Amino acid sequence: MRVTNNIYVLSGSYFAAVDNAAALGDVYGIRTPDGVVLIDCGEPVAGPAIINETLAYFDVAEPITHLIVTHAHHDHCGGAKQLQEDGVIVVVGEEDAAYCVNGGVWGLYTPFDAEQAYPAFQPDVTISGDQKMEINGLTFEFIKIPGHTPGSMAIRVELDDKTAMFTGDALQPDGIFLSNITFGWQGDPYFNRQAVLGSMMKLAGYETDMVLPGHGKVCVRNGSKLLRRAAQEAFTTMR
Repeated sequence: MRVTNNIYVLSGSYFAAVDNAAALGDVYGIRTPDGVVLIDCGEPVAGPAIINETLAYFDVAEPITHLIVTHAHHDHCGGAKQLQEDGVIVVVGEEDAAYCVNGGVWGLYTPFDAEQAYPAFQPDVTISGDQKMEINGLTFEFIKIPGHTPGSMAIRVELDDKTAMFTGDALQPDGIFLSNITFGWQGDPYFNRQAVLGSMMKLAGYETDMVLPGHGKVCVRNGSKLLRRAAQEAFTTMR
């Protein structure tokens, strides 16, 4: 699905049956003259395969140069090792680097280990705090939003005369007018409700046209309003 001239949904829940685990995490591609920047990459094997099929469908011939991981869960970074082996530079929040190195397994002897396992990889770049980075001629703003995982990040970029905010699993908009807002899976052993609330309050201070989540429906206008509504919902439900 094309969101703007140069932003695409490449994989995820729009692409397969609801019960297909490979469809869990939504993947976005940002097309630049110097290559495609991915926001997340989906499950091992299936994620990169669907990404490549979708890029071909839209006649996007530029190579994938970078993968930015919103958070290191299997449905968002499971295909990272495969992409990295193909020469893609992988960017991860510093606090989630251990997830990546351990392949999603923490040795806590919980169902989390079995469900979250993916091919282990070493991130090429780790983000230690809020910062901006130029990639392929675009300025990407990394905003640390811990809670869902310790190293969760939102990524903000201006492109096609719009500002896009990629939020990973920080919030999941759904329903008519995106009025139903939830805050993602809470099964991570390091999930932190108070941190989620703080992160939602933080995001509410940003201006954006679009909110592009890791699950749920895409918001293509009035994104700032959605972020403020999410903060209100978090204040009610996550305290």
